[in-house]
Amino acid sequence: MLMKGISPLVATVLLIAFTVSIAGIISVWLTSFARTTTSTVGEESERQLLCIHASLSLRSVTYSSSSNTLTGILENSGNVPIGNISLQIIYNNATSQKFELCLVGSQALNCSVSNLTLARYGETATFNVSVSSNYDRVIVVGNCSTRDEVKASEITLA
Repeated sequence: MLMKGISPLVATVLLIAFTVSIAGIISVWLTSFARTTTSTVGEESERQLLCIHASLSLRSVTYSSSSNTLTGILENSGNVPIGNISLQIIYNNATSQKFELCLVGSQALNCSVSNLTLARYGETATFNVSVSSNYDRVIVVGNCSTRDEVKASEITLA
């Protein structure tokens, strides 16, 4: 029994066609990958450049022992809108309490989702939250990695 294979010419043509088709598939994938990566890097760079001018301040923080409330003023002290602002209380026993802030009237209150935005330089919001007296520090955080912190020794007692 004699078996015949494909001729060397047909084998060469098939091998070249297979190689060209694989190269085409890889080329399409690489082009798509490069576009996506370039777009992602560009967007992140733009965000970081914008966030260079972002700043958030926490001031006039007062604790009332009669009502166990902490009040203060949040201020956009930069040139970029700051959103998703939350307040975190760190206690002496290393526990913490986080408040997602939303604006109700002119007051920043604790909400299930933070939607507080201070859109322009100098814009402020007053907060008033219930806390226990063994706080160690108060931290305010917003988008653009903005944050400010006040230590217990800097908080006025009322």
